[in-house]
Amino acid sequence: MKKTAAMIITVFIMLMMAYSVNATTIAYIDYQKVFTNYEKTKKVQDDLKKKELLIQEEITKKQKLYEKEKENKMSDGDLRKLAEKFQKEIEIKRNDLMESSKKMTNDIQNDIVKATEVVVKNIGVEIVLDKQIIITGGTDISDKVLEQLNKK
Repeated sequence: MKKTAAMIITVFIMLMMAYSVNATTIAYIDYQKVFTNYEKTKKVQDDLKKKELLIQEEITKKQKLYEKEKENKMSDGDLRKLAEKFQKEIEIKRNDLMESSKKMTNDIQNDIVKATEVVVKNIGVEIVLDKQIIITGGTDISDKVLEQLNKK
């Protein structure tokens, strides 16, 4: 009798474990696709390109000013100081651009995570992975995440 009860309990536990494994729904997103096609990403990239262009224009202006001073026979010491000043000014702007880029990228990544969480909640998925680590199986929710992101 004890063996039968133990066997029934063992079978019950095994069935519960099998059911819980099968009940886990796995989905994946193509993170690159979502990141690239998110409207905010496109806007951020355009903004960053404009800022880069402004920096490049400033570099060109400073190079022309440097050449003009060189033609006006500015001393080598003063030319060196002028070049260092220009480099520092440009470096500050480049660093600001890099910081801005990092912040915007982090914001976009957070948006993607939040949108994924909303989609997961709506469709009842328990696990979401990146497409790059999936060999087979799972449900692609990339388009749903993109739809959630771009409706804001």
